[in-house]
Amino acid sequence: MSRVGGVVPDSYGLSLTVTVPAASATNPVHTDELLVFATTGPYQAAKAPAGTGVVLKAKHPVTDALEPLGVHVYGYSRVDKFTFSGDAPAIGASVESAGDGTVRTAAAANGSFVLYVDTARSYVEVAMP
Repeated sequence: MSRVGGVVPDSYGLSLTVTVPAASATNPVHTDELLVFATTGPYQAAKAPAGTGVVLKAKHPVTDALEPLGVHVYGYSRVDKFTFSGDAPAIGASVESAGDGTVRTAAAANGSFVLYVDTARSYVEVAMP
């Protein structure tokens, strides 16, 4: 008898493409391996250390630091683009409203995570809780 229920592709929700700077032939990322966002560059990930929450799961293997990796993303509902005011938020920072229709670096972490910063155009791409 087949089982009712189970995981289907639509169950994963948000997906992104990242790179894993530490990936290599001797340090591959395997399908279904758990990862976390890295703050070393835009849309970068690293292997999840023991004790960290589940944030990303690899969709396929990669063996090169520049090879795009599709990942399922957990704990975030979407990625959105915002104009920032003042100093550019850093990758990994949380953002909050600046009160003028833009965002700024949050005074305290709030669950958002800056993934990309374009200082020339004054916008950031942020994973939102």
